[in-house]
Amino acid sequence: MNWHTINYALGSLLSLVVGLFVLYRGQSRKLTRRTWFFLCVFVSAWHAGKFLIAISPSEVFAFRAIHFMYVGAILIPPCYLHFILSLLDSERRYRYLIAASYLFGFLELYLLFGGWFLKGVRPDAILNYYEIPTQAYWIYFGNYLIVPTLAMVILTRALKKTDGVVRKNQFKYVAYSSLIGFICGVTTFAPLVTDRVPQILAPLVYFYTLPITYAVARYRLMDIDVIIRKSLIYALLLLILLVPCYALVIWGQLTAFGEISYQFSLSTLLLFILVGFYFPKVRFLTEDALERVLFKKRLDFRETLLRSSKDMVSIIEIKALSDNLVRTIGKSLGIEKVSLLLNNVANGSYHLEASVGLDLDQTDRVLLPKEGPLVQLLQRRREPIVREELEWVPVGPETPQTIATMGKLGAELSLPILSKEKLIGVLNLGHKEDKTIYSNEDLELLSTLTNQAAIAIENARLYENLKQSQDTLRRADRLSSLGLLTAGLAHEIRNPLVAIRTFTQLLPERYDDAAFREGFQGLALKEVDRICGLINDLLSFARPSKPNVVAENVNDVVAEIARILEAQAKEKNVVIARDFGDNLPKAWIDREQMKQVFMNLILNAIQAMQEGGSISISTRAISRNGAELSGEFVQVEIRDTGIGIPEENVQHIFDPFYTSKDEGSGLGLAVSHQIVQEHGGFVTVESTVGKGTAFFVHVPVGKPVRPAANGRAQVNEANLSH
Repeated sequence: MNWHTINYALGSLLSLVVGLFVLYRGQSRKLTRRTWFFLCVFVSAWHAGKFLIAISPSEVFAFRAIHFMYVGAILIPPCYLHFILSLLDSERRYRYLIAASYLFGFLELYLLFGGWFLKGVRPDAILNYYEIPTQAYWIYFGNYLIVPTLAMVILTRALKKTDGVVRKNQFKYVAYSSLIGFICGVTTFAPLVTDRVPQILAPLVYFYTLPITYAVARYRLMDIDVIIRKSLIYALLLLILLVPCYALVIWGQLTAFGEISYQFSLSTLLLFILVGFYFPKVRFLTEDALERVLFKKRLDFRETLLRSSKDMVSIIEIKALSDNLVRTIGKSLGIEKVSLLLNNVANGSYHLEASVGLDLDQTDRVLLPKEGPLVQLLQRRREPIVREELEWVPVGPETPQTIATMGKLGAELSLPILSKEKLIGVLNLGHKEDKTIYSNEDLELLSTLTNQAAIAIENARLYENLKQSQDTLRRADRLSSLGLLTAGLAHEIRNPLVAIRTFTQLLPERYDDAAFREGFQGLALKEVDRICGLINDLLSFARPSKPNVVAENVNDVVAEIARILEAQAKEKNVVIARDFGDNLPKAWIDREQMKQVFMNLILNAIQAMQEGGSISISTRAISRNGAELSGEFVQVEIRDTGIGIPEENVQHIFDPFYTSKDEGSGLGLAVSHQIVQEHGGFVTVESTVGKGTAFFVHVPVGKPVRPAANGRAQVNEANLSH
């Protein structure tokens, strides 16, 4: 068997396989998959016929094989047109054209088997046998050119019109591959004109089915322009390398044997091509396998550092991030001393954030000024500095000071941590335990790690700034609430003081009246206790407290806030009614934070009723299943009879600084919503204009899923529904 015979057999089998694959596993519409399958069947039949011709033992057998081959060849153009139009979803628009192409194809089959196309066969040096055409044969040849060309024109127009990136890329695959396939197919007609043109490309017709199969079977395709560009570059490189080698092989044959063996030369060329394609892949696989066997420890260190660089971006605390970085590097590389210095934004100096192996008594004194020689050198060079290299090759007058600074830090290697062209940190590494040097591979890997660390550090600092902003907002909201409370409490405190003052003035005159003294004493004690209770509640709300998430009775928290706000409610002619559920499970909350939530919601309810009304506060236990946040919750409902919230404003009420009142900061509901979220709970709202509003606060019964860095409850996911 020669080159042609083998490829014809391979092409027949492969075309059938890819057609079946698309039919059963493709992601395109059913009609497109079916038309592509039948097209592949006809391409397979054409290749099979060519293979049978190549192995034919006689002219009779070859003549029959040629008829079988032409069955596939005649039906390829109409089936290809049908496939292109189905791919473009245009088969209905061009249904008459499709029908005409198939009818003409069946007419060609009639002419073929009626003996109008072929006279017989003749021997061929390469193909074994080749057909002898009649004058009517050119009808088939014209149809072979016209129908695919028409399909390509329609496809090209669709390619220019489509705006979808994915569809455009898919059309490119089909267009480029089809062009290659039909050019290869045209070369099969060469023996009709001359036998001097070799049919090298004819056996490769099936190659065009592979890219189209990829385009039809998948939606997400590699960019074909990138593939073509890389293929051309790779082919050019192979050509530059292979031509001199092949010329050397030819010269060697002439020198050694005095003649050229074309089979040996072709085999050598194919061997060169295979080596050029597969050597890089085999090389990397072999290197990886040998490293795993011979240098397992080094490979483990590399994998550990790469894994650590990916994990760092998920750590949002500066301290935890710094400790993780120095511990990971120290353990994986076996380094005795590791230290990380980060810049202080306020003064620009670099302070020690984390270390391993340094003398702890001296760590507090580790501080590098921004004008220091080591900092300036790292900022200027933007690459790792090896202390021993500095000793050999000084880089300036500040070199001795730089070496001395690295010596104090126990650093043999200092790496810059850069973000936006600015030095934000310095990573110092001491000697390895085995006293080996830092290789170029080590330096490259550590530089990659410091780049990832820079991103993680910036993220952690942004998170810290965000938390500080949130704390500032909460303090501002608390102060705003205190201002409203003091006005109401002043009235509540003044009334009992007036009563006590009146009795005190009357006491000298009626001192001998035992009943008066006893009544005065009881009333005075009662009023003083009331004042003390109000002041204690106010101080409890106003006094900053440390975060403390514990199991609390929600009823007690709500009752305390309602008691404080009763005076404010009375001034507005608002009645506060309580309906607390019995035997509620305890919820894991920060008591002071939740007091701020209920304070904001009740104050908002009071302010929504300028002409008086009522507030109903109720608590209950609920279960929630099948939602984003599910489980056991304590629900606190705060319902008022105020003016209500317009539907278009409901979605904005939790936005910071959003307010519909003439006075107010717009922070109260935003802060309240965030606090509830951080407890793993959620808030829902119901409101009807003119009838009132109800807020439903849900806090989970179980422990928080994870604590935040500041010790307060942390949210897993936020939820807000209206």
